[in-house]
Amino acid sequence: MGLVVGCQPADKESAGSAAPTPTVAPSPTVDVAANSKQVCDASLDFVKKHYVAMADDAIAAIDKPVSAKEAGAKVRGHYTALLQDLRTAAPTAADPQVRTALETLAAGVEKHLASPKATEVEAPDLDPPLKALDTVCGR
Repeated sequence: MGLVVGCQPADKESAGSAAPTPTVAPSPTVDVAANSKQVCDASLDFVKKHYVAMADDAIAAIDKPVSAKEAGAKVRGHYTALLQDLRTAAPTAADPQVRTALETLAAGVEKHLASPKATEVEAPDLDPPLKALDTVCGR
């Protein structure tokens, strides 16, 4: 008889813990959403940072011209840093769509760096993966 009484509170506790389970179930969704916002915000910030730096270099070259080789090395350096940032950020994304968008953009940057146009700021080939990242990140 003591066992039956001992089991009944456990059943009630289970029923009680079943109620928080729905509360707990949305938590991963909230965590994924929070993670996505954090990863997206950081990623969009560093993408913008690298593109602004390339623009700043181009503007600075108006007042203080640099050789094409030096300008190209700077552009390549910015794209290389962008690639490293993307590779670092992608695995931190809990949402597979955000991770895929970052990985796709990283692959595009890597392909751009391997192309003959690696030293050029303009990279229309990166427009689709940049737009995809914007879309996935809700921008």
